[in-house]
Amino acid sequence: MFSENGAKLSVSGASDIKDAITKLQVNHYDVVVGNFDLGKENGLDFIARVKKQIQYSPVTIFIGEQAPSVVKEAIKSGIDYFFLTNDENDLELVRLNTFIRQTVKNKQAEESLHYADTNFRTIVEATDDSIYMIDRHYRYLFINSPHQKRLGIFGEDYESKLYKDLHTEDETRRFINSMNQVITNNDYFYEEYEKDGRYYSRKFIPVRYQTSQQTLAVTVVSIDITDRVRLEDEISRGTSLVTATFESTSDGIFVVDRSGKIINYNQKFLDMWFIPETVIEERDEEVLLAFIEDQLEDRKTFIEKLNYLKAHPDKEAFDVLEFRDGRIFERNTLPQRIGGTIIGRVWSFRDVTEQRKTLSSLQVTQANYRSVVESTGDSIFMVDSDGCYLFMNSYHKSKLGDIAERYLENRMRVMLPPGEETRFDQAVERVLSTKRQVQDEFRWMTKDYIRRFTPVSEENTNEVRAVTVVLTDISDWKAAEQEVKNNEERLKILFDLAPEAYLLTDIKGTFIESNRAATDLTGFTPDDLRGRNIFTMGLIGSMHITKTAVLFAKNALGKPTGPDEVHISRKDGKILYAEVMTYPIRIRTQNLVMTIARDITERKAAEEALKQREEQYRLLVNNAGEAVFVIRETRIIFANPKSSIIFGYDQEQLINSSLLDIVHSDDQEEFLVLLQRAMQGEQIHAGISVRGYTASGELRWLEVGMAEIVWQNKSSVLLLCMDVTKQKIAQDALVQSNRKLNLLSSITRHDVLNQITILLAYLDLLKKKNKDPELEPFIGKQVEATQAIRSQIVFTKEYQDVGVKEPQWQNLGSTIAAASEYSRTEFVSWDNRLNSIDIYADPLLEKVFSNLISNSVMHGESVNEIRFFTEEKSSGLTLVYEDNGIGIPDKDKKKIFHHGFGKNTGFGLFLSREILSITGLSITETGKEGKGVRFEIFIPRNLYRLM
Repeated sequence: MFSENGAKLSVSGASDIKDAITKLQVNHYDVVVGNFDLGKENGLDFIARVKKQIQYSPVTIFIGEQAPSVVKEAIKSGIDYFFLTNDENDLELVRLNTFIRQTVKNKQAEESLHYADTNFRTIVEATDDSIYMIDRHYRYLFINSPHQKRLGIFGEDYESKLYKDLHTEDETRRFINSMNQVITNNDYFYEEYEKDGRYYSRKFIPVRYQTSQQTLAVTVVSIDITDRVRLEDEISRGTSLVTATFESTSDGIFVVDRSGKIINYNQKFLDMWFIPETVIEERDEEVLLAFIEDQLEDRKTFIEKLNYLKAHPDKEAFDVLEFRDGRIFERNTLPQRIGGTIIGRVWSFRDVTEQRKTLSSLQVTQANYRSVVESTGDSIFMVDSDGCYLFMNSYHKSKLGDIAERYLENRMRVMLPPGEETRFDQAVERVLSTKRQVQDEFRWMTKDYIRRFTPVSEENTNEVRAVTVVLTDISDWKAAEQEVKNNEERLKILFDLAPEAYLLTDIKGTFIESNRAATDLTGFTPDDLRGRNIFTMGLIGSMHITKTAVLFAKNALGKPTGPDEVHISRKDGKILYAEVMTYPIRIRTQNLVMTIARDITERKAAEEALKQREEQYRLLVNNAGEAVFVIRETRIIFANPKSSIIFGYDQEQLINSSLLDIVHSDDQEEFLVLLQRAMQGEQIHAGISVRGYTASGELRWLEVGMAEIVWQNKSSVLLLCMDVTKQKIAQDALVQSNRKLNLLSSITRHDVLNQITILLAYLDLLKKKNKDPELEPFIGKQVEATQAIRSQIVFTKEYQDVGVKEPQWQNLGSTIAAASEYSRTEFVSWDNRLNSIDIYADPLLEKVFSNLISNSVMHGESVNEIRFFTEEKSSGLTLVYEDNGIGIPDKDKKKIFHHGFGKNTGFGLFLSREILSITGLSITETGKEGKGVRFEIFIPRNLYRLM
């Protein structure tokens, strides 16, 4: 009653040892208190019965007044405490109750510590990472199984051994330097190193006094990162060859407690968020979040999510943050728990704008361990010997869903896909029997995993009491591994077959790799270049060695260069111009330079030729005898010196003025139509006349030509104006003279023909009245001569109209149609294309065509088909006339165009050639005798146009 009321203990009594054993088997008791002397039996007998029949061991306290030797024997046999009494009963009860409470409290703490230590050792042994502890004298204090396997030792062989006993001299020197940094700085230290062709990351974690924080020893977590390094190396090398840069970064992490105080963070977090020391030193979450939220694009959503998580501290969250500067972070947060109690929150940020590099760390204490276990992306759970769940982390719970808690509470068997139970049980049984880790691959929920079964052993008995199972998702790794292989092949093909020369060198200019285009450019194969130096092998022209060295110096500072031009001396001695761009890249720890080069020798030659042509054109335009304008819409944007001479304006006055200001008002509409046609891509050939005014108001006759051009990157029209005022005046005077001469010729011809008619009449009378036969031949000759004179006089009527009227643009199809209609010939045909072609010719062009048709009908004998068509050549257009008559003998081909040749007057083809020649057209006959005639009329390029 005193114990229950005073010490607030729950007390039960037992009548004897048998009764006590029965109650201990049925109920749980923390402490058994009794007299050492129990009649026939004593405390030693009771302890023997308890150890044999009771699964758990309560604290045993015996009271008595025995001699010290008896007390010593009792303690030795297994009694936990022997409480010697005296005569002060009440005081003894108080002391006993106090002693019971303190003893139970110590035992509970001891058991809790033992359980936590066992779980920690289980996790340490379950991981694939090497974990070991070294004291300040570089002596091993602990080594887990993976590290023992790496060193080739087993059991406790490492105890009392120094680091140098198990490692080489170089390894020892490097390890001591790293560990001294931890001891000196009393802080974590991380490094990566290479050994026997494999790569490792090693994190040194100080083990400190709780009071003084002095580092007593260092826990080292060593991770084999060979596969990751090789994968990253291959990805880095392949990507660097195409994009010239690739970098991976780790996550930024910070941890806060329930009150919002920052208790931990990493440097990457500060770098990612550009956080100054003055902000982070305050250790206040509100101050920190107020600083970083200004960098975000959507501050409102960010703040709402923070407020929600503060109101729901047990919630996890994942979202994406977009920055004003274009960066994108993935944010993940989950509560930090110890024994199911939320003590704070862990935030992690991943920069997904670049490839990332994840670093993991193992915490020494159970709280840090659980944070790591709960934050990992692996499924981790613990099962007993029956395969029932004892523990599972949050990630595994999320995999199971809502049934996860039921599986834990009811100790249900591990949830497995059909057919996997037997395989799982065999693995667990193998771990239990061999006490060694078992590993296999496992497919679950469409994912591939590496599954590791690790024994959980009692530290003292080494008895396996459970098995920890770790599922690591390797789906992405497998896919990435295959993708790396595919990318490596694709990138190699792209690299080798790239159209530009790729040359990879170190920062000193020593060649490492090159592609086929580089061989084509330099003449050197990859084997020729590999290991040779760009500055000493003579590849760069001597005058550009210094320039190239400057480019490499900029690359050494991390700056890309180019494009720059350098001389390349090929292997065959030929000198080329090359345009080069250089990019600094980093593959693992080596700084390299990627040079991209292309041959611009032809371009340089073209540029030089272009400069010469531009100079020639400039001289030509400035010294041209024609006015040269560049027109945009109707505004003058360029005028040559001759334009100032013709129109009397300064060049500055012409620029930006409207061309319509100097064009005659009656010709402006026609001029605008021509300008519109030119802007649509039609070439307006010279020969079209317009009128213009000079600055003094003087009238000028101009022949213009137009063509569309690009001037200052904009569409414009080039206008050429030739001053033909004097020619026009002379031409008008000539036309007047011709008209007068034609009138005089017409009057004279009429009078002469009248006299010839009278002469022929008298000759006819003379012939009838002549009686002398000897005179008849002479009279006949007179008649023939008179008729010849008459024919020649008639021809002058035809010829007097040639060249009298000004040439003009005439449609070929329409002109041929009029000629065939005039000749009343129905079997004349022509190509439809002729209906869209105009030629510049004398108005008597129709007479040329009608004369050809008449000759075919009169002299071709069997002609029933006549056709016109064109053949375009580089020099101009050929209009072809063909019939299917008897043709012209070869001996007469050169004579048919002579004056007087032929069966009639002999003036037809002669007159046709003269009409065509007025505007520079020519006619020849190329047919074959017996197959018809073929007349070819050649039209120069500037004398025809397409409608």
